[in-house]
Amino acid sequence: MDDVRVVLRPAEARDADFIAEMLVAAAFWRPDGPCGSLAAVLGQPDLAHYVEGWPRLGDIGVIAAAGPDPVGAAWLRLFSEHDPGYGFVNAATPELSMGVRQAFRRRGIATRLLDALTAAGREQGVPSISLSVEPDNHARRLYERAGFRQVGETQGALTLYLPLSRSI
Repeated sequence: MDDVRVVLRPAEARDADFIAEMLVAAAFWRPDGPCGSLAAVLGQPDLAHYVEGWPRLGDIGVIAAAGPDPVGAAWLRLFSEHDPGYGFVNAATPELSMGVRQAFRRRGIATRLLDALTAAGREQGVPSISLSVEPDNHARRLYERAGFRQVGETQGALTLYLPLSRSI
């Protein structure tokens, strides 16, 4: 599987189910558990709002595919003060979510997804991106290498922020 070629493409409406699957991968990122089901995650409004109605106006996403099969996804979604995400900074800053299938982790796919998504955000005039990450999540190093900086902490998770435009 090491020689599998991965291609990136923009996320589309047909990717909604896979993006929801990647939300489960993101929420239950620890390889040694616990695990969660799609039904359980979508049954929690504070998680389900990351994918409900994909794509909404303003959503931006990237899919990583190995042949015809998607293996990872990264997406941006805006939230409001009345329905904030875990990494909420303000209503103008979309929140990043990302997941990669377990068998495809540690191969640089998340880095490629993040690079493509931030480039798409810049192209579409997104001023900044935020996210929430647990302090011991290996992805934290990926985000920090990309320039994200901690701006808060909520319920033991870190809120990270990346300005995309030079004017911020």
